[in-house]
Amino acid sequence: MTLENRNDAGGSLGKQIFRGTLIIIFVSILAKLSAFLSEAVNAAYMGTSKESDAYYMVAGIQQVLYPMLSIGIWKVFLPVYKDKITREGHSAAESLSNKMISFFSLVSLAAVVLLMLFSRQVVSVVATGFTGETKELCIDLVRISAPMYLFIVAAAIYAVMLQCHNKFFGSQIREVASHLPSILAAILLYRRFGIRVMALALVAGGILRLLIELPFVDWGYRYKPDFRFKGKEFGLMLKRLPSALLSEGVQQINALIDRSMASSFPEGAVSALNYGNRLCNVFSGLLSSAISTALFPQMVELISQKKHRELSGLMTKILNLFLLLMVPVTVACVLFSSDLVSAVYERGAFQAESTLLTSGVFTCYSIGLLFAASSAVVSNIFYGFGDTRTPLLISVFHMFVNVGLNLWLSRLIGVKGLALATSLSAVLTYGIRLFLMKKIVSPEWKSIMWTCIKTVLASAAACGAAYFAASLAGANVLLRLLVAAGTAVPLYLAAVIFLKVQAMSDLLALLRKKK
Repeated sequence: MTLENRNDAGGSLGKQIFRGTLIIIFVSILAKLSAFLSEAVNAAYMGTSKESDAYYMVAGIQQVLYPMLSIGIWKVFLPVYKDKITREGHSAAESLSNKMISFFSLVSLAAVVLLMLFSRQVVSVVATGFTGETKELCIDLVRISAPMYLFIVAAAIYAVMLQCHNKFFGSQIREVASHLPSILAAILLYRRFGIRVMALALVAGGILRLLIELPFVDWGYRYKPDFRFKGKEFGLMLKRLPSALLSEGVQQINALIDRSMASSFPEGAVSALNYGNRLCNVFSGLLSSAISTALFPQMVELISQKKHRELSGLMTKILNLFLLLMVPVTVACVLFSSDLVSAVYERGAFQAESTLLTSGVFTCYSIGLLFAASSAVVSNIFYGFGDTRTPLLISVFHMFVNVGLNLWLSRLIGVKGLALATSLSAVLTYGIRLFLMKKIVSPEWKSIMWTCIKTVLASAAACGAAYFAASLAGANVLLRLLVAAGTAVPLYLAAVIFLKVQAMSDLLALLRKKK
């Protein structure tokens, strides 16, 4: 099949997900802004200190467990729930939801109790470099924050239900709300009550994450406890769930391993790793989260209908779109790492030394931006076909590669080596995902190759010109970034149009049809 035919086949589906993607991008921007505001406020009040190291280690544990549970449940529950609605109607689907919420409420309660009882052992494992006061503080924060897991799992299940009813705003707004308690606690309470109030704010964020979703559940559903854990669909989900949880968990464990190894470096290393990673996630997470969230229900539908040609055309467009958007972002983040970190964080307790340390970490994370952003969509192909084993094996391999590179690179360049190891392992495992994906879905690889070449050339020219223009703007960081953006964006758009990048043509055509 020609590329044009594939594009036509994927076009109608692209229109279907366009609105959902725009909504998710809009809400994701709000979420990233609130997360940024939270990080900036925390940095201003806590800086890179022992207290912030202990707090961000606890936050790091949450950043392992929450995505593991939330995304793992999403990838397993959504295909079954959507199929249930299609074949048997809303009543049968809601009955399945009751069982899911009841089951995971019990699991969450057990996890919270275990986490509180064995907090010392958990900290000894994840923060091997912490000793004395820092270790004891970290143990206290783990105990205080543990109850938040009672709420975030239920929020994940409700998010799946909302997405399957095309209520993308309701499913995503929880990420905005979850940061508000931390912001308020830092500004109003931290200086008076200390770091422990920040752990309580994590619990409040978990509660708010669930409560803000409930008004959007307006199709007549009301949760009714159901502990009859039987049925074909429920059994199928339980069978697939361990692989999905472990697959996502391994990816998050990589980040926790990085923090654990950073705890053995001088004071501030854990905080710098967190700040750099959070800043990088704004650029990689915004696009990948929006597209993968809006795309997954439609991919499942195409797979169930055995429309492999349409799926192939869609994947060609998506991979080209990632190249179009993420290549210039990657180059810009590397060139302007110090300016970006300074503009976002440098105030209050976060001074020039913290900027220097964090910008080096951010630069190394930025190298893997494209690959981290694209991996989520590629992995969803396997989940859509009901294959949870392949993503798990790839994730386990990713973890071992990351640990090996951590040990080597951290000896050479310190904490920056941990971030560089994350990027290099992402590059390698993304290539493996693409290789295995082509056995079940074969996009137009020639088109993807040419898009890659053209976007690299356009990005190098545009960002190089922007770097030169920014150097003439003086020492003001915000002015430098404004000059750089004002130079790079129009030059890049002109370059990709001149080079006839297909992804740009597809995007413009889709935008014209939506007017």
